[in-house]
Amino acid sequence: MHDITGSPSRSYGRKGLLAAFDWMHALVVSLVAIVLLFTFAVRIVAVDGDSMLPTLQDHDRLLLSCFADRYDAGDIVVVDRYTDDPLIKRVIAVAGDTVRIDNNRLYINGIYQQEEYIIGYTVQRDLTEEVTVPAGCVFVMGDNRTISKDSRMHEIGMVSCKDIVGRVVCRVWPPNAIRVYKNLDR
Repeated sequence: MHDITGSPSRSYGRKGLLAAFDWMHALVVSLVAIVLLFTFAVRIVAVDGDSMLPTLQDHDRLLLSCFADRYDAGDIVVVDRYTDDPLIKRVIAVAGDTVRIDNNRLYINGIYQQEEYIIGYTVQRDLTEEVTVPAGCVFVMGDNRTISKDSRMHEIGMVSCKDIVGRVVCRVWPPNAIRVYKNLDR
């Protein structure tokens, strides 16, 4: 475009500058949204160890939802504050449930649990009698029952829901094993 003198119009330069500011604004807003999302809503964590085999493998990367208001049996959760590293475990029982291990068999509320997802035997460890999960807590165990450090041990015991970082939503790494996790009982 030319003005009446025949020289190029300056309005094209202003439009380009405005477009650049629009792009910069969109970029900044997007980055802030991503930072807020990964700070408060979701997190990515790495599996460290074999306590959740065969469900999760060492070095898998998991996407967590940090907005859970309750946890159900079957949820896979990340727990903090009980050991040096966060624990990734499965919720086995919730507040009010009774848990008993007898002859390597798990009973919840007196009902034997047929758990197709575990490997190894469900040994008692420190859990020598039936226990009731208190309000605001869950009972967690790893799927690889032989080696898992979990609620069967005095060191961990019942896990306060306040100490749960989040619920596993999906495995995002490795790419050939991406999977969405739904609660087994839903």
